[in-house]
Amino acid sequence: MENMLTVTEVTRAYGVSARMLRHYEKLGLISSDRKEDYSYRVYRPEDVQRLRQILVLRKLRLSLKEIGSILNDPGPAAAISVFEKNLSQMDEEIQALQAVRSVIEAFLQALRQRKTLSSGDVILQNSQLLALANSLSPAATLFQEERRKIMENLNQSDQASWKLKDVRIVHLPESDVAAAHFVGDDPENRAGEMISDFVRKEKLWEKHPGLRLYGFNHPSPMDETGFHGYEFWITIPEGMEVPLPLTKKFFAGGTYAAHMIPMGNFEEWEWLYEWVQNSDEYEYAGNGSPENMFDNLEEHLNYHDHILETHEGEPQTAQLDLLIPVRRKSK
Repeated sequence: MENMLTVTEVTRAYGVSARMLRHYEKLGLISSDRKEDYSYRVYRPEDVQRLRQILVLRKLRLSLKEIGSILNDPGPAAAISVFEKNLSQMDEEIQALQAVRSVIEAFLQALRQRKTLSSGDVILQNSQLLALANSLSPAATLFQEERRKIMENLNQSDQASWKLKDVRIVHLPESDVAAAHFVGDDPENRAGEMISDFVRKEKLWEKHPGLRLYGFNHPSPMDETGFHGYEFWITIPEGMEVPLPLTKKFFAGGTYAAHMIPMGNFEEWEWLYEWVQNSDEYEYAGNGSPENMFDNLEEHLNYHDHILETHEGEPQTAQLDLLIPVRRKSK
């Protein structure tokens, strides 16, 4: 046990959630051990070292697939290939930005020379400027937007301070739900399998085509064992009964700030928290209790198709909506 770290120690030291650690383990990026007479998972120094490498490479915009190829290659070949590819893409972005910059300079010069005309007239009446702008490929414009976002992000010293640009305000309808709850090792999968078994047995997609799947940590804090709980809710038709071990509950719905992430990018919870805290129009409307993740939810998007595509085990969801309850600020 010497020099080994528990799940709690790793999450506190490196600011990564236990669920993220399990996601990395499922992808084969890191591993953990269970020692005899020691009931919870521990990480060896080499596992922690790999985690540190993953966190650094993520900040360089590498995908988890690219990171896996680097870490699983004992030599430098994979890393060289990945970085060469990324540098080539950046060179293309730079060239595209330079092309856009030259067009903007031309427009600016034309506007300064014709101050008596409106900007719209100058832009649309100058055939040379229009031809120059039309010569840009759509990729050039996309690269410009991507580069702007990158520079905004790089100017921040901490990922949690990045400003989200794609937060949506959504209203979730009230609904009866079948709830599955598990506390222990890998609770998301265990609770998820309970829900999937119920959905498939009932062919719920036929009885309730608009089915939606929500989840949340319950309870959120991990104790000294390293375990926590997770609860899933699947929406069901009004009046439908559910079998044990599931329980029937009522979801009141409400207004939420929503941000979509690819499965695994749970560090972006911090970004959404910050957005809510800094919003001029909305404020947090949850109960403030960590028992059920402060009333926050994770909606597994397109669960309808995923449950049909996978007939055994728990289907893998590609995208999640992170959801924080909000209300309009009083004037």
